[in-house]
Amino acid sequence: MGFLVCVRLLDSLLGSLRGCLDLFPDKRRGINTTYSMGEVGMAAFSVFFMQSPSFLAHQRQFEEVHARSNCASLFGIAKIPSDNHIRAMLDPATPALLHPVFAETVEQLRRMDGGLDVFRRLGGRVLIALDGTQYHCSRKIHCSHCSTRLRGDGGTEYYHAMLAATLVAPGHDKVIPLEPEFIVP
Repeated sequence: MGFLVCVRLLDSLLGSLRGCLDLFPDKRRGINTTYSMGEVGMAAFSVFFMQSPSFLAHQRQFEEVHARSNCASLFGIAKIPSDNHIRAMLDPATPALLHPVFAETVEQLRRMDGGLDVFRRLGGRVLIALDGTQYHCSRKIHCSHCSTRLRGDGGTEYYHAMLAATLVAPGHDKVIPLEPEFIVP
């Protein structure tokens, strides 16, 4: 896949994500809407995309010095919200709101010339790797969606878990995540 094709695909996939994030419910009322829900969501996504917990802080500093940042050029974020604001806006959102992005990603790859062919094995089938993971555990913090387990000392642990499915192929260094399935009581 050529460089320009990769850039167009990335732009298209980020555009799909941004479009989905723009539709997230917004609890704010009145003039307290400095950042769109799309900007808030893309700011959160940028940290994972760039794999750097200090990415947003660095981008704010970069923006002060150079009047532009990678957040603007890569993710279309005009102004960078604070970490606390991102959490306050996105924590109430259900993860299911992102499910259309997973389907759109696979569909965009399917439409590309040979897009999913690199994942086909065993008579043209795609392989899916499954992995279960726990991503929250606490004896104090919990919600109505938490699973529970009793510990040997009589205490209760509250946790969240999910089953993650990913398109994979032996010898191929890229993977395509599919919709996660959250495990709930």
